[in-house]
Amino acid sequence: MTPAGPPPPAPFPVPSSAASARLPAGRFADRFYGGRDDIDTVFRKLELLTSVGATIGAVEQLATADTLADDGLFAWPVMRLRAPMWWRRVGEERLEKVFGYPGIVGLVQTRALTGLGLVLPGATRAQRGVLAATMCGTAHGLHTRMGGFGLDGSDHLTFLNYAVSAAEKAFGHDPRAREMLVRFLAAQVCMAYFTSGAAKLISPVWRDGTAIPEIFRTSTFGDPLFFRAVRDRPWLAKSVAWATILGEMAFPLVLVAPRPVARGILAAGTAFHLGNARFMGLNRFVWSYCSTYPALAHVSRSLGPRARTAANVPAANAASPTSYAATAATARRLLRAAATPRGAAVAAAGTGAALLAGAAVRQANRVRDARLRRDAPGELLTVAGRTVHVMPRNSAADGPSVVFENGLAAPATQWGWVQRGLDPRTPSAAYDRPGIGWSDAADRPQRPDEAADVLAETLRTLGLGPPYVLVGHSIGGLLIRTFARRHPELVGGLVFVDATHPEQFVRSPRQREALPWIRQRMTTTGLQAAFGLLRYSSRPQQMSGLPAPLGEATARIVRRPRLWRTAREELAESQRTWCPDARQPLPATDTPVAVVTAGETVRSDPLHAEFQRELALLSTVSRHDVVEEAGHESLVLDEAHAAHVVRAVEWARTRAAQGAARDVPPKPATKAGTAQTETKKPAADSARGDRT
Repeated sequence: MTPAGPPPPAPFPVPSSAASARLPAGRFADRFYGGRDDIDTVFRKLELLTSVGATIGAVEQLATADTLADDGLFAWPVMRLRAPMWWRRVGEERLEKVFGYPGIVGLVQTRALTGLGLVLPGATRAQRGVLAATMCGTAHGLHTRMGGFGLDGSDHLTFLNYAVSAAEKAFGHDPRAREMLVRFLAAQVCMAYFTSGAAKLISPVWRDGTAIPEIFRTSTFGDPLFFRAVRDRPWLAKSVAWATILGEMAFPLVLVAPRPVARGILAAGTAFHLGNARFMGLNRFVWSYCSTYPALAHVSRSLGPRARTAANVPAANAASPTSYAATAATARRLLRAAATPRGAAVAAAGTGAALLAGAAVRQANRVRDARLRRDAPGELLTVAGRTVHVMPRNSAADGPSVVFENGLAAPATQWGWVQRGLDPRTPSAAYDRPGIGWSDAADRPQRPDEAADVLAETLRTLGLGPPYVLVGHSIGGLLIRTFARRHPELVGGLVFVDATHPEQFVRSPRQREALPWIRQRMTTTGLQAAFGLLRYSSRPQQMSGLPAPLGEATARIVRRPRLWRTAREELAESQRTWCPDARQPLPATDTPVAVVTAGETVRSDPLHAEFQRELALLSTVSRHDVVEEAGHESLVLDEAHAAHVVRAVEWARTRAAQGAARDVPPKPATKAGTAQTETKKPAADSARGDRT
């Protein structure tokens, strides 16, 4: 017969004579939230505190019930368009009775009365289960009725609290199931804190503290006093930001920390939510999150050091020198066992299994890479001992040839619509930089001079003859300037497609502020790719709109984590070397230059228009188009917008063929004061200026 284990610790320490003589405060606590056992007490506290917040929220909704009317902010005729499709099976008339006005007011009143029933003492376990289930139903109805507007993390946790509480009442005679429900709730709360801190950690505005004054300057979550304090003291804003990040990410330690530390963490969490309620008006977080702290304390008592010590060593000797000696003796026995032939064999077997697992993963990656390369569109060349992917077209024809330089994190196939739109007799080629698309990765990002030399060698290997009209999108615009400066004899024209200006991150506050977000996007997208989640992202969907069969192949290749790691490295290298190198002047001022600008980019940053005009001023023979409807990516990925790029490329190629080739003396540049503007009528959605 197995001896019974030690009884679970009482929720509060009480004197030994508590059964016969309870203090008035103790009797009040037992009546108000006491239960038949520790778990029942945990859920009684959970229901009490959660219901206080839910009742307050329902009363607030009743005070602003006019927003739920048919002419209000959350009118049902509009909100029902966001309702789940399966709701419509119930019938429009039935839905109208419940969620229309004034029926929805009755639902809110029901929620307020039900919450009040859970706050008041005296309800039985069965009644509490029914009330908690009712709160779940009203919460789901109101959440869906509101279309997701006006909700936050406290609403979702409130629903979870009631759902777990209702489920616990269904397992009243199964202590293991009840214990698992408490642990589930504790795990959910710890995950909520940790993910909130992790989301802030990867945010550049949280890491540098600028998020704090930006939050508190708003009318919704702001506080004038606190805003002035953090605005004038950047060190204070950064301290608050990092205290929040570290506090939220360290919160799960409450489950395994010693009891004084666990209590300190819970006290800090309570103070954090009270501060948010005071300065940000987030009062419902106090009730929904702090109501789970009894569950966390319960799990901590079963997982913390005291529980582990009680399970292995008598409590009286838990911290005695004998216990430490026993621990040291155990460690020595393990080391001696590892030194025996059997232990060494086990260690070797474990090491071998780990090595085999690593080799299997590497082999799987090689097989995947081989399959992707086998299905790669275009050709794979060997340049300087490394595989380079190219997309050539009519490469044996006479020049001028068109050479494409990709944007950040974009493979050569991004030029699919542009290449297809060129004259079939035009020789052209797009290629992938190292680590991008189907090309081999390099040990480090290329410096601008290395990138120019590798491109020149790639074009020679491909057999594509000069002069070249270089077309650069986004960050690729920096590299075509470097190529034109290092190999002026090979260049017949330049086309900048919403290209990066070498000084835009210095002169534009908006571009400078966006740089950390771009880095963050590269990191998070790479993590999504590593876990196979990128297929649900918008990036592969953007690429899938390319002409067949390029769309499907591109959507597959952009899911590789290596591409995003390389893109982040290229972004950093562009700040170190690409931008400074591109600032140097070009050797010729009469090389045809065409600039195509996305209207959406100009609207997001007015200085971008100035940067694009400066690119057009690089030459006395230039053209500038603004495609009003295009975005930075859609300028090349959308067939209609890519047609504007095609016209700019053909214009530059025609000018290059007429006299900009380096084997023919260039025609004298027209004086700026007598420049003529071409009379060709601009397209309806673009603004164009030509300088000839």
